[in-house]
Amino acid sequence: MAIPNSTAFNSIIRFRSPGEEKRIVSELTTSLNEGDSYFVISKRWYTSWQKYIASIGGGAPRPGPIDNSDIIDDTTSDGDPQLRRYLVEDEDYVLVPHQVWKTLLEWYNVGPPIPMTLIYLFLSDARNVHNVTDIRLAKEASIWELYVKVCANTGVSLEKARIWDYFNRRKVKLLDPLSNASLEESGLLMDQDILLEVDEVGLAGLVNLGNTCYMNSTLQCLAHTPSILQYFLRDYTHQGELTKAFGELLKELWSSRKKAVAPSFFKTKLDKAAAAPQFSGHYQHDSHELLISLLARLHEVSDVCQQTYTYDSFTSLSLPLPSTRTWSISLLSCLENFLAEEPLGPNNMWFCPECKEKRKANKKLDLWKLPEILVLHLKRFRTSKCFVKKIDTFVNFPINDLDLSKYVKNKNGESYLYELYAVSNYYIGPGGVRHYTAYAKLIDYNKWYHFNDSHVSPVNESVVRSKAAYLLFYRRRVGSETKAQSSEVSMTDDMD
Repeated sequence: MAIPNSTAFNSIIRFRSPGEEKRIVSELTTSLNEGDSYFVISKRWYTSWQKYIASIGGGAPRPGPIDNSDIIDDTTSDGDPQLRRYLVEDEDYVLVPHQVWKTLLEWYNVGPPIPMTLIYLFLSDARNVHNVTDIRLAKEASIWELYVKVCANTGVSLEKARIWDYFNRRKVKLLDPLSNASLEESGLLMDQDILLEVDEVGLAGLVNLGNTCYMNSTLQCLAHTPSILQYFLRDYTHQGELTKAFGELLKELWSSRKKAVAPSFFKTKLDKAAAAPQFSGHYQHDSHELLISLLARLHEVSDVCQQTYTYDSFTSLSLPLPSTRTWSISLLSCLENFLAEEPLGPNNMWFCPECKEKRKANKKLDLWKLPEILVLHLKRFRTSKCFVKKIDTFVNFPINDLDLSKYVKNKNGESYLYELYAVSNYYIGPGGVRHYTAYAKLIDYNKWYHFNDSHVSPVNESVVRSKAAYLLFYRRRVGSETKAQSSEVSMTDDMD
């Protein structure tokens, strides 16, 4: 029996140590160059190899032969292996330079080899055209894979992304995310520009149906209330025609790419609602009155009684403004005046249940707890027998840090820190013509917009404070902990 040459025998059976393999591959791996040839390796096999070279003292076993079977489309009859559809780099496979592939193939054998050529694309973001980054992909990668890569790099969800062929920095063609065509087949070449646009849903206006600006203003504020939106966008079966119409309107506002939506169906149901007959027809009404009526209709009223105290639940606090001529006042001053103790007048004396007589008494309002969503109503009307006058006092209200913790009696260790997300504005023009608009914040994008019936335009946060501010919509800040288990909005009767 012939004995093989010992040197040759050792070269056949000798495996390199994990550390040695790691060092050699690291030396072969240089920065990825444009136009270089790369090879695809199954992420499953590559991960097992990475565990092996990272193990100390032989903790992980040495992987078997390179196995790309899980990423190859075995339904094709072409001679060259083809990748399966909708694979994603770094999730399903990795790309390694030619020299690394050649070395791994010598050590582990099999494969099969799947060569690819990398290209670089320059990504512009339509939200900031000066922000240009590079995207590295194989020219054989699909358009779907391009979407996945771009969205992963930018933090944009797939359903909101639109990517354009931006050749010569002009929008040439919208790339279909469901297309299995490769970048090369789609005409995307080395160093070519692509453009990312993000659908900022929630920017549809509402058509004025005739003196319905008060309704449009209220609806936009409610449509941008996160918990209300989340509730009505679920596939619940809502009870009541008005509630169903409201839910359908929210879905249309947030799913439609229309610039403006006509709320005709909702208005029809509002006209017929027994709880809101005063809003029928096409007369100008008050946005605060509509808000209270709608919320009473859309949600249940919680119980409010406990012991001998009376607890009034609320969707809004109606804060009187100074009746004397004052140029400006702070929101907290209005709240403190609202909560201040005051004597009851001779026409409003307290009836004592013990002696059965009316007595002089003081009235004091306290806040026992506050909801997740708090609406502050600035009472801008002063009425008399002959006229209604608008109070144009400027109220300086916080936008990001309204802290009401010290005003709440039942603290239980909680803080009540709020941030503004919507404002209903009230204007009186020449001839006493009234008009309502809204400011609302797209919270996911930290951007404010002005909703003036059908017209929607971006605005700076600084313009949100104005003499027209009428209803202020606040939500509890993230991190302002609450003991409540539900994030549902408490929508109940108003407390004046």
